[in-house]
Amino acid sequence: MKVGFIGLGSMGYGQAMLLAKSEHDLAVFDAFPAAMARFEGVARLATSLADVAQDADVIGVCVRDDAQVNECADGLIPAMKADSVLLVHSTVNPKTMIALAERGAARNIHVLDASVTRTIIAQDAPFVFCMLGGDEAIAARVKPVLDTYSTDTVHAGPIGAGMAMKIANNLVSWSQIMIGLEAFELAEAAGVATDKLLTVMTKNGVLTPPMGGFIKMRASRTEKATGDLIESQSPVGEKDLSLAEYVAKEAGVSTPIGTFIRGFIKKKLNDMVGR
Repeated sequence: MKVGFIGLGSMGYGQAMLLAKSEHDLAVFDAFPAAMARFEGVARLATSLADVAQDADVIGVCVRDDAQVNECADGLIPAMKADSVLLVHSTVNPKTMIALAERGAARNIHVLDASVTRTIIAQDAPFVFCMLGGDEAIAARVKPVLDTYSTDTVHAGPIGAGMAMKIANNLVSWSQIMIGLEAFELAEAAGVATDKLLTVMTKNGVLTPPMGGFIKMRASRTEKATGDLIESQSPVGEKDLSLAEYVAKEAGVSTPIGTFIRGFIKKKLNDMVGR
């Protein structure tokens, strides 16, 4: 298939590079030239969003938030050919997806939720679980593209359902990460060897991969690169937990634990790196 991919950051880079190494014909675009440079010689470097859309059968978007997804859609949808497919890999509001699907349908373009969560740290083979929402027949059509970078896929339901599933998953992830960091802070203050606590939590199944990643970063938090990475995660966590609150409210339920964690996630992470 002819595939376009927009957003070559930490997650999108791995997805796009696997596409570049596959049988698919890939064009990539990113607002940062340095991100594009890594694809020199392995994919077509598009000059604009509209250029990515040129003759593409499937386009994946993996950018930061709703505003960036909408900005991408503004440049893509008018240029996409009829019956092509737009996959949104970013974590955004389900209502954003419903609105995008309506815009796409007006031009005979199919829009799917295709939110992703990492299942494997390495990115040299399929490494994400893709949660789909939208027309199941269209989801089946693009599976050869998804399988290039996905260890697993699941069809969650109509448009927006894939995003709701990812948001629920992120609520769990951020809650676990923050409680894990607090546990290590407590152990350290009480004079407990944190490497031994890590062994216990690993053996009894309490330690999750995302929690383990943050705990590993905590150990090297005084290094500038690690500190910068930790600090950069607080807006992501705040966004994810705000989305959980919004979706819960729309559905008539509450997420008090998520709301509580959102209120201190930035301070907790900044305090951890002394900023």
